[in-house]
Formats: sequence, structure tokens, C-alpha cells
Amino acid sequence: MLHFHYSEDDPEGLETLEAIKDADAFNAWMFSRVKPYLSSPVLEIGSGIGNLSRCCLEDDFQTTLSDIRPAYCRQLHAHFDGHPHLSAVWSFDLVDPNFDANMAICFGTFNSVFALNVVEHIEDDLQALKNMHKLLAKGGKVVILVPAGQWLYNKLDKNLQHYKRYSKRSLEGLLMDAGFEIETTSYFNALGIPAWMYGGLTSKLGVISHGQMSFYNKLVPLAKLFDAILMKKAGLSVISVGVKK
Repeated sequence: MLHFHYSEDDPEGLETLEAIKDADAFNAWMFSRVKPYLSSPVLEIGSGIGNLSRCCLEDDFQTTLSDIRPAYCRQLHAHFDGHPHLSAVWSFDLVDPNFDANMAICFGTFNSVFALNVVEHIEDDLQALKNMHKLLAKGGKVVILVPAGQWLYNKLDKNLQHYKRYSKRSLEGLLMDAGFEIETTSYFNALGIPAWMYGGLTSKLGVISHGQMSFYNKLVPLAKLFDAILMKKAGLSVISVGVKK
């Protein structure tokens, strides 16, 4: 069974985040799939260097950003301090054994929690979802995007410390076990499947390069068309929305 050790240094993850940072069309497309389910106040889990945070703040959602790594939180402060829709930047571990004691003051606070490409990094993903449930107000929604298709797991996943990839069924099961009622689940970015397979076979360093992401960013109109044709029934990622009843 895979087990990764947490480190405050995250060179592969940072390189990937930096590669995605300038992919404005791709980031806007991903956020467009999340936006319909958000309402303020919003908590973003795993904000990283703020690639999706910017979309959320600029769409006028009152947002708290967060990350487990203090270095990323410092970057979030540097990028967004003073933004009128930024509520706070938190540094915390979503599966901290002392989560209840440390975070109880925030329970029931948020109308929306979203985590994009985060849960796959957490070994105890069920506990992570249970803790998100605690942070939501009654009727609040969680939006989770994770890599899809265990058959696609390759060295890119391993180097990025992904414990696994998910299916619609497994992600929905995880959310229901955490106490959520499923509102909707669909796949995202079918065109990314061959790109991910190619990257896993050819990448010497096992990371997504800036050049690769820049090229894919230009293909976003085509990627959107693929998803429309396939009716979101296949994709490199799977998105599920759960409701706290």
C-alpha cells in the first residue's frame, strides 16, 4: 500500500502549480464547473499558490483560503492580502488528530467548501470529508474534484503523491460515508486522458511542464467540445457535489 511522508518542501507539487498558474483558460474552465454550487462564505481547501483562489475572489465570493503548507499560505497572503473578498488565510491539517479541538470554533461556518485536486493527496480521505462536513452549515455544499480512473495511475500520480484515482461510484460512496447527500457527479476533461497517459510515458522528471500546460491551455475550446459530445461521462477528473442535511 502506498504511503507518502509529509514534507513542508513540495518541489514536484510547486512545479506543477507554477505550470498551471498561467493556464488561464483551463483554470477558468475548471472553476466554471465549480461556481454554480458555491455561495458565500466559501472555504477553499488546499489553495496552493492560488490558481483557483483568484477565480473565486474575482467572482465576488467571500472566501477563506487555506493550505497545509505554511510556504503556500505565505504566497496566498502575498498575492491576495487586501482583496475585498478575502476573509482569511488559514494554515491547518484537514486530518489533524486534534482537528475538533483546534477547529471547533469554525464548525458550521461555511455555506460552501471546495477542494480541487486535494483529496487524492490524503491517505485518510474519509476523515478529510468528515471534517469538511463539520465546517459546513446545514444545507451547505461541498465540491470535490479528484483524478479519475485508477487505470490511469502512473508516475505523474506517484511523484505528485496521489494515493489513488477515483470513479463516480467511489467518490460518491466516500461523500455518503462522510454524511453528505449527493447532488450531482460528473466527469471533467476527457481530452486530458491521452495527454496524461502521454505525460506518464514520456516525462523524465515525472511532472507536468510549463510548456505542456501552455499547449493544453490552447486546446481548452476543443476539450470543452469533447466533454459536451461525451455528455461528461468520461474524463481525467471526476467532480461530485454533496449537501449537508
